[in-house]
Amino acid sequence: MKKLVSTLLLLSAATAVSAQWSEDPAVNNRITPSNVGFYEPTVRTNSDGVTYYFYLAPTILANGNDAFQHRMQIYTAEGKRVYGAAGKILTQERNITWTKYCDYTVLDNDGNCLVAAYDLRDSDPAKYDFNYYIYKIAPTGEQLWGPVALNNGQADANTLFLRMCATDDGGTAYVYCTSSADGKYRVTQLERLDKDGHPLWQQPVVIEPESETTRPFVVNNGENEVMVIYQDATGEFVARVFDAQGNDVWKESIVLYSGGFSSQYVFPSIDVQAGPGGGVIFCVMNGAYDGLIVYLTRDGQYGFPDGNYGTRVPGPDYQSTVPNVCYQPEEQAFYVAFNNMAYYGYDGYGVSVQKFSLEGEPLWGDNGVEILPTQPNQQVSTPTMRLAPDGRMAVLYQYMGGNTSTAPVSSYIAIVDKDGQVVVEPQDFSTTLNVKKNFSVSPLIGGNHYIASWTERRTGSTSECIYSQYVNALDGSTTNGIETVATADDRQADALWTLDGNRHQQPAKGLNIVRRGGKTTKFINK
Repeated sequence: MKKLVSTLLLLSAATAVSAQWSEDPAVNNRITPSNVGFYEPTVRTNSDGVTYYFYLAPTILANGNDAFQHRMQIYTAEGKRVYGAAGKILTQERNITWTKYCDYTVLDNDGNCLVAAYDLRDSDPAKYDFNYYIYKIAPTGEQLWGPVALNNGQADANTLFLRMCATDDGGTAYVYCTSSADGKYRVTQLERLDKDGHPLWQQPVVIEPESETTRPFVVNNGENEVMVIYQDATGEFVARVFDAQGNDVWKESIVLYSGGFSSQYVFPSIDVQAGPGGGVIFCVMNGAYDGLIVYLTRDGQYGFPDGNYGTRVPGPDYQSTVPNVCYQPEEQAFYVAFNNMAYYGYDGYGVSVQKFSLEGEPLWGDNGVEILPTQPNQQVSTPTMRLAPDGRMAVLYQYMGGNTSTAPVSSYIAIVDKDGQVVVEPQDFSTTLNVKKNFSVSPLIGGNHYIASWTERRTGSTSECIYSQYVNALDGSTTNGIETVATADDRQADALWTLDGNRHQQPAKGLNIVRRGGKTTKFINK
């Protein structure tokens, strides 16, 4: 039986510390309290393996006003909580709603987490004018600065759709929608904060002051510039570049994408990320249910042959959801994970991987490499592509065991090499028989693992909880390699703990022994 490391309360000579990453796919690490309902869960893991968890919990203030608690939890690279079991309430102010399809958190270049609170604190009590307020949180849990109000502290009923990115100077850039100065349009604004939270400019840059714009994104374009992507009044997505002084580098916008979308709700149909060395990778599912990629380089050139109409990803016999792209710098190639989808998704989903050159040429034939065959009534989440050790690539996805909304969901990882050989067949790393949602995967950490996260409601919980799992990037297992913990005390002592962290005095089946002695702590499953 595997050692259930995540369920142990580790003892040392001086202090007790929280549990470590689970090695059991049927257990996982529960991050949030089991009695707190929430919205918009967000997970970010920095390059040191520190993971930040953010979520919005509805509440009522003492004066009777509705509010949302902006709550956080932080886990160290070893899987130990930084805050208490209930996490930390960063802020709670008057509020009646929240916005989807925006960034609530982003990591800066030093691994700190920038958090955006969205509320009515600067609104007239009789109105509902919103704004964003930025906080900077260190990996230790310390609040380094904030709140810093965007838009010079001017709240507005049309403030929404915030997106953020780190900048080369150690600061951050922000784009969001708000009302134009004359109130006639919804416009996109850009502003930047330095690493200490001070605005770089006296006023935000209004992208198109006399035109309706919406659905913005911002990515680091290199050389301390940022690229802003947004939907203009024609419905096309366009791109512009701004330098550290707020100057419009290109002087005009470049059309990024001109095709349609699979839904009137545009945000779920697209994915945006920075390209290699700058520029942007824009992935979309169009109205014909084709997965497309547009690659715009940092100097405004189309990197793929189909330009602003997008290069089709699935083979000729399939359609696809939104592709997920990962750039492999050693090979200078793009790896793309996508759903093979038959007949508009009515006849099942599968998972495949394709490899593209920098010029957009598919390198693994028309259909790519099949990870999970498309089967009737098979439901699979949009897969995630990640770098893996030794030049390999990992694809992670969730599989629904049925075609109903209450069917159980398992989580899988498969690994392919640079030649398209599946070197690790799909294996599950979360096997609980419950519905799972909000799946996310960290980048490769320490060259050997990922932290996968999702939300799930389990027996005994009054609400969904965020769960996480350590996933080994070498073989897809959940073995985390944490076998011993150093201690200054060489006296030997045993302690017995249940799976949920309660200490027992007498041995029993299913308990775990914490054996402390010889200046180490060992874990023994009984």
